[in-house]
Amino acid sequence: MRRRDGFASRAQWRYFFANPRLRRYARDKAHATKGGPIIRYRRLPTRRGARRR
Repeated sequence: MRRRDGFASRAQWRYFFANPRLRRYARDKAHATKGGPIIRYRRLPTRRGARRR
C-alpha cells in the first residue's frame, strides 16, 4: 500500500466519502490524517483555499 497524505479539510473528507469513485481511497486518506481516531475530523479546517463571498 502506498503512503498517502491525509485530508486537507472537512469538505474534502466529506467529498471523498460521498463520491463513489473516490470512496476506495477515503479510508486510507482518513487514517493518514493527523490526530487520534476521534480527533482527526474535528481538527481539520472547514475549507482550504480562498474565502468565497
